[in-house]
Amino acid sequence: MTAKRTKQAKATETIVAAGQEGLRNFAKAGTESYEKAFAGVRDKAEELFQGYDEFAKNGKQQIEAWSAAGTTYGKGVEAIGGECVNFAKQALDNNVQVTKAILGAKSLNEVMDLQTDYARNSFEGLLARTTKVGEMATKVAQETAAPINAQVTATVEKLRKTTA
Repeated sequence: MTAKRTKQAKATETIVAAGQEGLRNFAKAGTESYEKAFAGVRDKAEELFQGYDEFAKNGKQQIEAWSAAGTTYGKGVEAIGGECVNFAKQALDNNVQVTKAILGAKSLNEVMDLQTDYARNSFEGLLARTTKVGEMATKVAQETAAPINAQVTATVEKLRKTTA
């Protein structure tokens, strides 16, 4: 009986060893499958994080471009406003001077001449200031758009490189 038990023990050991080997192979195959499956996910996650970093960096650059444009616009509007205030002050001063001159005029012809000169000078001054303010507004628009245009161009170039 001892020989029979020994055979049974050996058979049991063989079965157990085969079972253990099967479990090891199963675990190894499962681990390899898991690693293969999630290696792709890991790579995709890394690509996603790199894309997010690029997106955040691009967003920051866009905010900086809009901020620069806003600053330029504010300074330009301030300069245009200052020009308009100066024109109003000058027009008021001219009006006061002409009024004094008219009040001191000795004849109707002199009054008419003063009034004619005042009207002509006022019109010419208005044209000159309007031209100047128009040029200032054009310059402000161009300078305001410059940082935004640069950012859009950079973004389009990045997209072109990415898709190429």
